[in-house]
Amino acid sequence: MKSMMKKLFYLLVVLSLFSCDEDSSNEKSFNTYVNEWIYSNMAGVYYWNADLPAFKKNAGKPVEYFETLLHHEDRFSAIFEDYEALMKRLTGVNPAEIGFEYKLFLESTGSEKVICIVTFTKPNTPARAAGIKRGDIISRINGTQLTVNNYQQLLASFTDATASVKIGFTVYSDGGYVNAGEKDLTKITNYKENPVYLDTVYTVGNKKVGYLVYNFFTADAGDGSMAYDLELNSLMGAFAAQDIAELVVDLRYNSGGMMSTAIHLGSMLVPEPDNSKVFSYTEYNDNLTDYFNSAEYKKKYSESPFVEYFTTSIKTGTTEVPVQSLGSKLKRIYFLTGKSTASASEMVINGLKPYLPCVLIGDVTYGKNVGSIVINDDENKKNKYAFMPIVLKYFNKERKSDFSTGFVPNVEVYDDLAHQLGDTREELLAAALAHITNGPSMIKAVDPEAAKLREAELPVQEMQLLVKKLMVNRER
Repeated sequence: MKSMMKKLFYLLVVLSLFSCDEDSSNEKSFNTYVNEWIYSNMAGVYYWNADLPAFKKNAGKPVEYFETLLHHEDRFSAIFEDYEALMKRLTGVNPAEIGFEYKLFLESTGSEKVICIVTFTKPNTPARAAGIKRGDIISRINGTQLTVNNYQQLLASFTDATASVKIGFTVYSDGGYVNAGEKDLTKITNYKENPVYLDTVYTVGNKKVGYLVYNFFTADAGDGSMAYDLELNSLMGAFAAQDIAELVVDLRYNSGGMMSTAIHLGSMLVPEPDNSKVFSYTEYNDNLTDYFNSAEYKKKYSESPFVEYFTTSIKTGTTEVPVQSLGSKLKRIYFLTGKSTASASEMVINGLKPYLPCVLIGDVTYGKNVGSIVINDDENKKNKYAFMPIVLKYFNKERKSDFSTGFVPNVEVYDDLAHQLGDTREELLAAALAHITNGPSMIKAVDPEAAKLREAELPVQEMQLLVKKLMVNRER
Protein backbone atom coordinates (compact mmCIF):
# COMPACT_ATOMS: atom_id res chain seq x y z
CA MET A 1 0.00 0.00 0.00
CA LYS A 2 2.73 2.45 0.97
CA SER A 3 4.76 1.96 -2.21
CA MET A 4 1.57 2.32 -4.25
CA MET A 5 0.70 5.57 -2.51
CA LYS A 6 4.21 6.87 -3.01
CA LYS A 7 4.06 6.21 -6.72
CA LEU A 8 0.59 7.69 -6.88
CA PHE A 9 1.41 10.94 -5.22
CA TYR A 10 4.58 11.44 -7.22
CA LEU A 11 2.50 10.77 -10.30
CA LEU A 12 -0.02 13.43 -9.29
CA VAL A 13 2.76 15.88 -8.54
CA VAL A 14 4.32 15.34 -11.94
CA LEU A 15 0.98 15.61 -13.72
CA SER A 16 0.10 18.79 -11.89
CA LEU A 17 3.33 20.52 -12.78
CA PHE A 18 3.46 22.78 -15.78
CA SER A 19 6.14 24.04 -18.09
CA CYS A 20 7.11 27.46 -16.91
CA ASP A 21 8.58 29.95 -19.31
CA GLU A 22 9.56 32.28 -16.51
CA ASP A 23 13.29 32.99 -16.26
CA SER A 24 14.23 31.91 -12.74
CA SER A 25 17.52 33.78 -12.83
CA ASN A 26 16.15 36.67 -10.79
CA GLU A 27 14.18 36.65 -7.57
CA LYS A 28 10.84 37.93 -8.83
CA SER A 29 10.57 35.57 -11.79
CA PHE A 30 11.77 32.67 -9.64
CA ASN A 31 9.16 33.47 -6.98
CA THR A 32 6.51 33.60 -9.70
CA TYR A 33 7.55 30.13 -10.85
CA VAL A 34 7.53 28.70 -7.31
CA ASN A 35 4.17 30.26 -6.46
CA GLU A 36 2.56 28.85 -9.62
CA TRP A 37 4.04 25.46 -8.76
CA ILE A 38 2.58 25.71 -5.25
CA TYR A 39 -0.87 26.71 -6.47
CA SER A 40 -0.99 24.03 -9.16
CA ASN A 41 -0.27 21.27 -6.66
CA MET A 42 -2.60 22.70 -4.03
CA ALA A 43 -5.40 22.79 -6.61
CA GLY A 44 -4.88 19.09 -7.26
CA VAL A 45 -4.44 17.53 -3.81
CA TYR A 46 -5.31 20.01 -1.03
CA TYR A 47 -8.16 18.72 1.15
CA TRP A 48 -9.92 22.12 0.95
CA ASN A 49 -9.05 22.79 -2.70
CA ALA A 50 -12.63 23.79 -3.50
CA ASP A 51 -12.14 26.88 -1.33
CA LEU A 52 -8.85 28.05 -2.81
CA PRO A 53 -8.87 31.66 -4.05
CA ALA A 54 -8.77 32.19 -7.80
CA PHE A 55 -5.25 31.94 -9.18
CA LYS A 56 -3.34 35.17 -9.81
CA LYS A 57 0.32 35.47 -10.68
CA ASN A 58 2.32 36.47 -7.65
CA ALA A 59 6.00 37.39 -7.37
CA GLY A 60 5.99 37.61 -3.59
CA LYS A 61 7.89 35.40 -1.19
CA PRO A 62 6.67 31.79 -1.51
CA VAL A 63 6.33 31.29 2.25
CA GLU A 64 4.02 34.29 2.50
CA TYR A 65 2.12 33.32 -0.65
CA PHE A 66 1.53 29.80 0.65
CA GLU A 67 -0.10 31.19 3.78
CA THR A 68 -2.65 33.09 1.68
CA LEU A 69 -3.94 29.81 0.23
CA LEU A 70 -4.73 28.04 3.49
CA HIS A 71 -8.27 27.28 4.59
CA HIS A 72 -9.45 28.85 7.83
CA GLU A 73 -9.70 25.38 9.43
CA ASP A 74 -6.16 24.43 8.41
CA ARG A 75 -3.72 24.62 11.34
CA PHE A 76 -1.23 22.17 9.91
CA SER A 77 -0.17 22.67 6.27
CA ALA A 78 3.37 23.98 6.16
CA ILE A 79 6.05 25.08 3.70
CA PHE A 80 9.82 24.65 4.02
CA GLU A 81 12.71 26.29 2.21
CA ASP A 82 14.92 23.18 2.12
CA TYR A 83 13.43 19.85 1.02
CA GLU A 84 16.47 17.77 1.98
CA ALA A 85 16.64 19.26 5.48
CA LEU A 86 12.90 18.61 5.93
CA MET A 87 13.24 14.94 4.98
CA LYS A 88 16.10 14.51 7.43
CA ARG A 89 14.03 16.00 10.23
CA LEU A 90 11.03 13.81 9.43
CA THR A 91 13.22 10.73 9.92
CA GLY A 92 14.85 12.02 13.10
CA VAL A 93 18.13 13.09 11.51
CA ASN A 94 19.02 16.47 12.95
CA PRO A 95 21.64 18.57 11.10
CA ALA A 96 22.67 20.25 14.38
CA GLU A 97 21.80 18.64 17.70
CA ILE A 98 22.62 19.76 21.24
CA GLY A 99 20.78 16.89 22.81
CA PHE A 100 17.62 17.85 24.64
CA GLU A 101 14.00 18.85 24.18
CA TYR A 102 12.28 21.47 26.27
CA LYS A 103 9.22 23.49 27.13
CA LEU A 104 9.06 27.24 27.55
CA PHE A 105 7.47 29.06 30.47
CA LEU A 106 7.23 32.58 31.74
CA GLU A 107 9.17 32.99 34.98
CA SER A 108 5.81 33.79 36.51
CA THR A 109 2.38 34.74 35.22
CA GLY A 110 2.64 38.19 33.66
CA SER A 111 6.45 38.21 33.55
CA GLU A 112 8.35 39.00 30.35
CA LYS A 113 11.26 36.77 31.33
CA VAL A 114 11.24 33.30 29.81
CA ILE A 115 12.69 30.08 31.16
CA CYS A 116 13.35 26.89 29.25
CA ILE A 117 12.82 23.64 31.17
CA VAL A 118 14.40 20.44 29.84
CA THR A 119 11.84 17.67 29.23
CA PHE A 120 14.35 14.96 28.32
CA THR A 121 17.92 14.53 27.09
CA LYS A 122 18.98 12.33 24.21
CA PRO A 123 21.53 9.49 24.28
CA ASN A 124 25.07 10.06 23.00
CA THR A 125 24.74 13.84 22.88
CA PRO A 126 26.66 16.76 24.42
CA ALA A 127 23.75 17.48 26.75
CA ARG A 128 23.72 13.96 28.17
CA ALA A 129 27.53 13.99 28.53
CA ALA A 130 27.38 17.35 30.34
CA GLY A 131 24.96 15.94 32.91
CA ILE A 132 21.96 17.97 31.78
CA LYS A 133 18.75 16.27 32.82
CA ARG A 134 14.97 16.57 32.78
CA GLY A 135 13.85 19.47 34.97
CA ASP A 136 16.96 21.61 34.52
CA ILE A 137 16.07 25.27 34.02
CA ILE A 138 17.73 27.44 31.36
CA SER A 139 17.39 31.22 31.47
CA ARG A 140 20.23 32.46 29.25
CA ILE A 141 21.62 31.57 25.84
CA ASN A 142 25.03 32.87 24.83
CA GLY A 143 24.92 35.19 27.82
CA THR A 144 21.56 36.81 27.02
CA GLN A 145 18.43 36.46 29.17
CA LEU A 146 15.48 34.84 27.40
CA THR A 147 12.45 37.14 27.13
CA VAL A 148 9.14 37.15 25.30
CA ASN A 149 10.74 39.43 22.70
CA ASN A 150 13.93 37.48 21.95
CA TYR A 151 13.40 33.81 22.84
CA GLN A 152 12.75 32.66 19.27
CA GLN A 153 15.91 34.30 17.98
CA LEU A 154 18.02 32.95 20.84
CA LEU A 155 16.62 29.42 20.62
CA ALA A 156 17.48 29.35 16.92
CA SER A 157 21.12 29.06 18.01
CA PHE A 158 20.34 25.49 19.14
CA THR A 159 19.97 24.41 15.50
CA ASP A 160 21.84 27.00 13.41
CA ALA A 161 25.18 26.50 11.64
CA THR A 162 27.30 27.61 14.60
CA ALA A 163 29.46 24.89 16.14
CA SER A 164 28.49 25.45 19.77
CA VAL A 165 26.18 27.30 22.12
CA LYS A 166 26.58 28.54 25.71
CA ILE A 167 23.68 27.73 27.99
CA GLY A 168 23.04 29.50 31.27
CA PHE A 169 21.25 27.63 34.04
CA THR A 170 19.15 28.88 36.92
CA VAL A 171 17.56 27.40 40.03
CA TYR A 172 14.48 28.41 41.94
CA SER A 173 15.34 29.42 45.51
CA ASP A 174 13.59 31.45 48.21
CA GLY A 175 10.84 32.63 45.87
CA GLY A 176 13.10 33.68 42.97
CA TYR A 177 15.46 32.48 40.27
CA VAL A 178 19.21 32.41 40.90
CA ASN A 179 21.89 31.91 38.23
CA ALA A 180 23.54 28.49 38.51
CA GLY A 181 26.43 28.52 36.05
CA GLU A 182 26.90 27.98 32.35
CA LYS A 183 27.89 25.15 30.03
CA ASP A 184 29.29 25.21 26.51
CA LEU A 185 27.73 22.55 24.30
CA THR A 186 29.26 21.50 20.99
CA LYS A 187 26.61 20.44 18.51
CA ILE A 188 26.52 17.05 16.78
CA THR A 189 25.96 17.13 13.03
CA ASN A 190 23.46 14.75 11.43
CA TYR A 191 22.47 13.18 14.74
CA LYS A 192 20.19 10.16 14.25
CA GLU A 193 17.54 10.10 16.95
CA ASN A 194 15.93 6.78 17.81
CA PRO A 195 12.21 7.24 18.58
CA VAL A 196 12.26 4.28 21.00
CA TYR A 197 13.46 6.33 23.96
CA LEU A 198 12.92 4.12 27.00
CA ASP A 199 11.43 0.76 27.89
CA THR A 200 11.22 -1.12 31.15
CA VAL A 201 9.06 -3.55 33.11
CA TYR A 202 7.78 -2.88 36.63
CA THR A 203 6.34 -5.33 39.12
CA VAL A 204 3.31 -3.67 40.69
CA GLY A 205 1.65 -5.87 43.27
CA ASN A 206 1.23 -9.19 41.50
CA LYS A 207 1.30 -7.66 38.00
CA LYS A 208 4.05 -6.98 35.53
CA VAL A 209 3.63 -3.61 33.79
CA GLY A 210 5.45 -2.70 30.59
CA TYR A 211 6.41 0.94 30.03
CA LEU A 212 7.43 2.44 26.69
CA VAL A 213 8.44 6.02 25.93
CA TYR A 214 8.00 6.51 22.19
CA ASN A 215 8.81 9.98 20.88
CA PHE A 216 7.95 10.06 17.16
CA PHE A 217 6.87 7.81 14.31
CA THR A 218 9.48 6.87 11.74
CA ALA A 219 10.54 3.49 10.41
CA ASP A 220 14.25 4.25 10.19
CA ALA A 221 16.74 7.08 9.72
CA GLY A 222 15.85 7.40 6.04
CA ASP A 223 17.97 4.45 4.88
CA GLY A 224 15.09 2.04 4.19
CA SER A 225 16.27 -0.46 6.79
CA MET A 226 13.08 -0.33 8.90
CA ALA A 227 15.45 -0.50 11.88
CA TYR A 228 13.30 1.52 14.30
CA ASP A 229 10.09 -0.34 13.47
CA LEU A 230 11.91 -3.67 13.85
CA GLU A 231 13.33 -2.58 17.21
CA LEU A 232 9.84 -1.59 18.34
CA ASN A 233 8.56 -4.97 17.18
CA SER A 234 11.30 -6.82 19.09
CA LEU A 235 10.48 -4.80 22.18
CA MET A 236 6.83 -5.87 22.01
CA GLY A 237 8.02 -9.46 21.71
CA ALA A 238 10.17 -9.00 24.81
CA PHE A 239 7.21 -7.57 26.72
CA ALA A 240 5.13 -10.58 25.69
CA ALA A 241 7.91 -12.98 26.72
CA GLN A 242 7.98 -11.36 30.18
CA ASP A 243 4.23 -11.96 30.39
CA ILE A 244 3.26 -8.36 31.16
CA ALA A 245 -0.36 -7.87 32.20
CA GLU A 246 -0.57 -4.11 31.59
CA LEU A 247 1.09 -1.69 29.16
CA VAL A 248 1.75 2.03 29.52
CA VAL A 249 2.70 3.81 26.26
CA ASP A 250 4.11 7.28 26.86
CA LEU A 251 3.24 9.57 23.93
CA ARG A 252 3.25 12.88 25.82
CA TYR A 253 6.02 14.33 23.60
CA ASN A 254 5.11 12.46 20.41
CA SER A 255 3.71 14.85 17.82
CA GLY A 256 3.46 12.37 14.99
CA GLY A 257 5.30 11.04 11.96
CA MET A 258 4.79 8.33 9.37
CA MET A 259 1.44 6.66 8.87
CA SER A 260 3.09 3.34 8.01
CA THR A 261 4.76 3.22 11.42
CA ALA A 262 1.47 4.15 13.10
CA ILE A 263 -0.08 1.10 11.43
CA HIS A 264 2.80 -1.10 12.59
CA LEU A 265 2.51 0.06 16.20
CA GLY A 266 -1.26 -0.29 16.11
CA SER A 267 -0.88 -3.83 14.76
CA MET A 268 1.38 -4.74 17.68
CA LEU A 269 -1.22 -3.47 20.14
CA VAL A 270 -4.56 -4.57 18.64
CA PRO A 271 -5.95 -7.92 19.85
CA GLU A 272 -5.47 -10.66 17.25
CA PRO A 273 -4.25 -8.53 14.33
CA ASP A 274 -5.05 -9.61 10.80
CA ASN A 275 -5.08 -8.01 7.38
CA SER A 276 -8.86 -7.67 7.32
CA LYS A 277 -9.25 -5.58 10.49
CA VAL A 278 -9.79 -1.90 9.72
CA PHE A 279 -7.27 0.50 11.20
CA SER A 280 -8.59 3.64 9.50
CA TYR A 281 -10.78 5.00 6.74
CA THR A 282 -9.57 7.94 4.66
CA GLU A 283 -11.40 10.86 3.02
CA TYR A 284 -9.94 13.06 0.24
CA ASN A 285 -11.03 16.00 -1.90
CA ASP A 286 -13.26 15.42 -4.92
CA ASN A 287 -10.35 15.38 -7.38
CA LEU A 288 -8.55 12.56 -5.62
CA THR A 289 -11.76 10.72 -4.78
CA ASP A 290 -12.82 10.68 -8.44
CA TYR A 291 -9.38 9.49 -9.53
CA PHE A 292 -9.21 6.75 -6.90
CA ASN A 293 -12.62 5.50 -8.05
CA SER A 294 -11.70 5.61 -11.74
CA ALA A 295 -11.05 2.63 -13.99
CA GLU A 296 -7.64 4.11 -14.79
CA TYR A 297 -6.62 3.95 -11.14
CA LYS A 298 -8.08 0.50 -10.52
CA LYS A 299 -6.25 -0.86 -13.55
CA LYS A 300 -2.94 0.21 -12.03
CA TYR A 301 -3.53 -0.55 -8.34
CA SER A 302 -5.35 -3.33 -6.56
CA GLU A 303 -5.45 -1.77 -3.10
CA SER A 304 -7.93 0.84 -1.98
CA PRO A 305 -6.61 4.20 -0.76
CA PHE A 306 -9.83 4.68 1.22
CA VAL A 307 -9.04 2.11 3.94
CA GLU A 308 -5.98 0.99 5.90
CA TYR A 309 -5.88 -2.37 7.61
CA PHE A 310 -3.81 -3.65 10.49
CA THR A 311 -0.93 -5.81 9.31
CA THR A 312 0.60 -9.11 10.38
CA SER A 313 4.11 -8.38 9.10
CA ILE A 314 6.73 -5.68 8.58
CA LYS A 315 8.26 -5.71 5.13
CA THR A 316 12.00 -5.09 4.78
CA GLY A 317 12.98 -5.43 1.17
CA THR A 318 12.02 -8.97 0.14
CA THR A 319 11.71 -10.14 3.76
CA GLU A 320 8.58 -10.08 5.90
CA VAL A 321 9.04 -10.03 9.69
CA PRO A 322 5.97 -11.21 11.66
CA VAL A 323 4.38 -8.56 13.87
CA GLN A 324 4.79 -9.35 17.57
CA SER A 325 1.24 -9.19 18.86
CA LEU A 326 1.04 -7.88 22.41
CA GLY A 327 -2.56 -6.69 22.28
CA SER A 328 -3.96 -10.20 22.62
CA LYS A 329 -2.48 -10.34 26.14
CA LEU A 330 -3.99 -7.02 27.24
CA LYS A 331 -7.44 -6.04 28.47
CA ARG A 332 -6.67 -2.33 28.07
CA ILE A 333 -3.83 0.05 27.18
CA TYR A 334 -2.72 3.13 29.07
CA PHE A 335 -1.55 6.11 27.02
CA LEU A 336 0.27 9.02 28.68
CA THR A 337 -0.64 12.18 26.77
CA GLY A 338 0.15 15.87 26.60
CA LYS A 339 -0.53 18.93 24.49
CA SER A 340 2.15 17.74 22.05
CA THR A 341 0.51 14.33 21.54
CA ALA A 342 -0.66 14.73 17.96
CA SER A 343 -1.25 13.31 14.53
CA ALA A 344 0.07 9.72 14.25
CA SER A 345 -0.13 9.38 18.05
CA GLU A 346 -3.81 10.33 17.98
CA MET A 347 -4.32 8.10 14.97
CA VAL A 348 -3.07 5.06 16.91
CA ILE A 349 -5.32 5.87 19.87
CA ASN A 350 -8.33 6.46 17.60
CA GLY A 351 -7.63 3.30 15.60
CA LEU A 352 -7.42 1.11 18.72
CA LYS A 353 -10.46 2.49 20.54
CA PRO A 354 -12.99 0.20 18.77
CA TYR A 355 -10.98 -2.89 19.75
CA LEU A 356 -10.00 -2.44 23.41
CA PRO A 357 -10.26 0.18 26.16
CA CYS A 358 -7.72 2.99 25.96
CA VAL A 359 -7.12 4.85 29.23
CA LEU A 360 -5.63 8.29 28.66
CA ILE A 361 -3.68 9.95 31.48
CA GLY A 362 -2.16 13.42 31.26
CA ASP A 363 -3.34 16.45 29.30
CA VAL A 364 -5.69 17.04 26.36
CA THR A 365 -4.02 16.00 23.11
CA TYR A 366 -3.38 18.42 20.24
CA GLY A 367 -6.28 17.45 17.98
CA LYS A 368 -5.01 16.57 14.50
CA ASN A 369 -7.28 14.21 12.58
CA VAL A 370 -5.91 15.07 9.15
CA GLY A 371 -2.82 14.01 7.23
CA SER A 372 -0.40 15.36 4.67
CA ILE A 373 2.14 14.41 2.04
CA VAL A 374 5.48 15.96 1.19
CA ILE A 375 5.57 17.69 -2.21
CA ASN A 376 8.85 18.76 -3.77
CA ASP A 377 9.85 19.86 -7.26
CA ASP A 378 11.66 17.08 -9.12
CA GLU A 379 11.42 19.02 -12.38
CA ASN A 380 13.46 22.05 -11.33
CA LYS A 381 16.49 21.45 -9.10
CA LYS A 382 16.80 25.18 -8.45
CA ASN A 383 13.54 25.01 -6.54
CA LYS A 384 14.54 23.76 -3.08
CA TYR A 385 11.11 24.42 -1.55
CA ALA A 386 8.88 21.64 -0.26
CA PHE A 387 5.47 21.82 1.34
CA MET A 388 3.18 19.53 3.26
CA PRO A 389 -0.46 20.27 2.43
CA ILE A 390 -3.27 18.54 4.26
CA VAL A 391 -4.70 16.05 1.77
CA LEU A 392 -6.82 13.69 3.86
CA LYS A 393 -8.96 13.21 6.94
CA TYR A 394 -8.98 9.87 8.73
CA PHE A 395 -11.57 7.92 10.71
CA ASN A 396 -11.47 4.73 12.76
CA LYS A 397 -13.40 1.50 12.20
CA GLU A 398 -16.53 3.11 13.66
CA ARG A 399 -16.16 6.08 11.28
CA LYS A 400 -15.25 8.34 14.19
CA SER A 401 -12.90 11.28 13.83
CA ASP A 402 -14.25 13.48 16.59
CA PHE A 403 -11.03 14.73 18.18
CA SER A 404 -10.25 17.91 16.25
CA THR A 405 -9.97 19.67 19.61
CA GLY A 406 -8.01 16.78 21.11
CA PHE A 407 -8.72 13.69 23.16
CA VAL A 408 -9.71 14.57 26.71
CA PRO A 409 -7.82 12.33 29.16
CA ASN A 410 -9.67 9.96 31.47
CA VAL A 411 -7.40 11.24 34.23
CA GLU A 412 -5.97 14.76 34.06
CA VAL A 413 -2.41 14.98 35.40
CA TYR A 414 0.11 17.75 34.75
CA ASP A 415 3.61 17.01 33.50
CA ASP A 416 5.57 18.05 36.60
CA LEU A 417 9.13 17.75 35.16
CA ALA A 418 10.40 17.07 38.69
CA HIS A 419 11.23 13.39 38.18
CA GLN A 420 13.01 11.59 35.37
CA LEU A 421 11.04 9.63 32.77
CA GLY A 422 10.68 6.09 34.00
CA ASP A 423 10.85 7.07 37.67
CA THR A 424 7.73 5.60 39.30
CA ARG A 425 7.32 8.90 41.21
CA GLU A 426 6.93 10.84 37.95
CA GLU A 427 3.37 12.21 37.97
CA LEU A 428 1.91 10.68 34.80
CA LEU A 429 3.50 7.28 35.25
CA ALA A 430 2.59 7.27 38.96
CA ALA A 431 -1.03 7.99 38.05
CA ALA A 432 -1.08 5.10 35.58
CA LEU A 433 0.40 2.70 38.13
CA ALA A 434 -2.09 3.88 40.77
CA HIS A 435 -4.97 3.32 38.34
CA ILE A 436 -3.67 -0.18 37.57
CA THR A 437 -3.29 -1.05 41.24
CA ASN A 438 -6.25 0.59 42.90
CA GLY A 439 -8.49 2.15 40.28
CA PRO A 440 -9.08 5.85 39.58
CA SER A 441 -10.17 6.70 43.12
CA MET A 442 -6.61 6.30 44.40
CA ILE A 443 -5.04 8.83 42.02
CA LYS A 444 -3.92 11.86 43.97
CA ALA A 445 -5.14 15.35 43.17
CA VAL A 446 -3.22 17.61 40.79
CA ASP A 447 -0.20 19.23 42.45
CA PRO A 448 -1.10 22.96 42.88
CA GLU A 449 2.52 24.00 42.21
CA ALA A 450 2.45 22.11 38.91
CA ALA A 451 -0.81 23.88 38.08
CA LYS A 452 0.80 27.28 38.70
CA LEU A 453 3.70 26.36 36.43
CA ARG A 454 1.29 25.26 33.72
CA GLU A 455 -0.53 28.59 33.86
CA ALA A 456 2.73 30.34 33.01
CA GLU A 457 3.48 28.09 30.05
CA LEU A 458 3.94 29.73 26.68
CA PRO A 459 1.32 28.22 24.36
CA VAL A 460 3.48 28.81 21.28
CA GLN A 461 5.86 26.09 22.35
CA GLU A 462 3.56 23.11 22.56
CA MET A 463 4.52 21.77 19.13
CA GLN A 464 8.12 23.00 19.55
CA LEU A 465 10.01 25.47 17.39
CA LEU A 466 11.79 22.63 15.61
CA VAL A 467 9.69 21.09 12.83
CA LYS A 468 10.74 17.48 12.81
CA LYS A 469 8.14 15.05 14.11
CA LEU A 470 4.85 16.10 12.72
CA MET A 471 2.15 15.18 10.31
CA VAL A 472 0.83 11.83 9.45
CA ASN A 473 2.05 11.48 5.87
CA ARG A 474 2.00 8.73 3.35
CA GLU A 475 5.33 9.78 1.91
CA ARG A 476 8.76 8.85 3.20
